[in-house]
Amino acid sequence: MKYKEITTDYWFTIEPYVFISIVNNSLLLYNTLDGKTIESDKADVIELLGEILKKENCGVALLKKEVYKHDDINAFVSELREKFMGDVIDVSLSKGKPVQLLPFFNLSSKHELYKKMNFSPRKNILENLSEINIYVDCKTDEANLISFFKSLPDRLIINIVSDMNILVKYSELLSFFYRYSSSKNIICSYDTILPLPSIFKNIFSYRVSVDFPIDIDKWNDSKQTLLNQALSFEYVFDVSTMEEYELIEQFVEEFSIEKYRINPIYTGSNLSFFEKNVFLTKDDILSTSMTVKKIFANQAINLFDFGKITIMSNGDAYANVNYPLLGNIYTHSIHEIVYNEIEKGKSWLRIRNQFPCDNCVYQWICPSPSNYEIAIGRSNLCHVIK
Repeated sequence: MKYKEITTDYWFTIEPYVFISIVNNSLLLYNTLDGKTIESDKADVIELLGEILKKENCGVALLKKEVYKHDDINAFVSELREKFMGDVIDVSLSKGKPVQLLPFFNLSSKHELYKKMNFSPRKNILENLSEINIYVDCKTDEANLISFFKSLPDRLIINIVSDMNILVKYSELLSFFYRYSSSKNIICSYDTILPLPSIFKNIFSYRVSVDFPIDIDKWNDSKQTLLNQALSFEYVFDVSTMEEYELIEQFVEEFSIEKYRINPIYTGSNLSFFEKNVFLTKDDILSTSMTVKKIFANQAINLFDFGKITIMSNGDAYANVNYPLLGNIYTHSIHEIVYNEIEKGKSWLRIRNQFPCDNCVYQWICPSPSNYEIAIGRSNLCHVIK
């Protein structure tokens, strides 16, 4: 639309699938349907979008013809329409002001979050529980552990972290899981893989951790055990240097490994490795497909930790082992443990609301804070804000 054609005022709208982020003097529009973006630092553009976000304007702002003729506004609207992220409507074509239902996230406290998610700290609290990690070793009280599991919902993902040499001795626990209908995984090191009794072999999937240096004889033995039992498994390679990563690439090719993932390990002295291979760039952040629902979730909960509880071999329970103890399964019910996390915990509701993330337009497009931020001692693991 050329300037000479602008002879009237317009209603300016943004599509409801477009996420708007305004931080300081920066603007980001993110199209959740195709991942396209528009960014601007122009004051008049930011002011116009600020009008859109006012609740009393119901997602529609009046764009006066004099303002529309501004170079920055005109170019912005043209790009907006080209990317199907918004539109302008001649006011003469509307009998009144249109209404555009933009999604708003407006939870400023835990109690508002409870109301939004339809739970109270006491009622239906286990509906928020989705996954249990349990460490099993020689100190594990098998009878009490089974009793604890009987108190859990039957829809949970169960991850058993153990040395297979120890786990095979807990026959009652394995028998219990044989009758347990949820998804079950055994997390163990490649050098402790043992065949389970045939009755149990098909009820578990395996996450097999591999670190350096790799004992090739134990590797071959474990690989053959997994193949002989036709088990479902995935390798998780721990990597702390670029040299290890290159070795893994060779390893994967040599052994025709199809299902695996890389797990970067921070050692305290390999920050440069993380900066080059783990820290996110702007392109990395914007290349991740995001829905409006997921963006809102990032503003409320930690998507890495929410719904997960870790039980140590002595019964101690954590939402994240880097944060304070929530209780012990031998002295606290699962209801009490989850309640403690929701009311006093620091893990499930840990979001990017700290400096410098709170000064960034990509704040809610970014993944939730992970354990890497805790280990490295930085709130942001990116190259966007130094």
